[in-house]
Amino acid sequence: MTSNAVRRVLGALSLVGMSALIVLATAGPGSADTPEPRNGDWEPKPDIDVLEALLVLGGIPLLVFVVITLLFVAPALARGEDLSPDALEPENQWLGGPRKAPDELAAPDTEDSKAGGAGGSW
Repeated sequence: MTSNAVRRVLGALSLVGMSALIVLATAGPGSADTPEPRNGDWEPKPDIDVLEALLVLGGIPLLVFVVITLLFVAPALARGEDLSPDALEPENQWLGGPRKAPDELAAPDTEDSKAGGAGGSW
């Protein structure tokens, strides 16, 4: 390996190491528990019901999903569009098909013809 490659590898490893060190150093306070109450300074942890947790963690995302879907589908339904999977197939189109402009170059007639613009061979 050349010295430049070694420097790049060592630089990348040092960045990864520093990132890991920063993550580990800041993770400690996040795992702290609520201290024991003294003189009314701290309130005890609130008890969370399982049903309440399911409603908050499942119901709110489901509600957001339904609202976004309705915002997307409602205008099409108001216009009377068919939203079935068969109706979403595009019509047959010829994109970039033949043009009828008089200033276009003519297509080549034979193998030896030079008409039609650019050409190339191996």
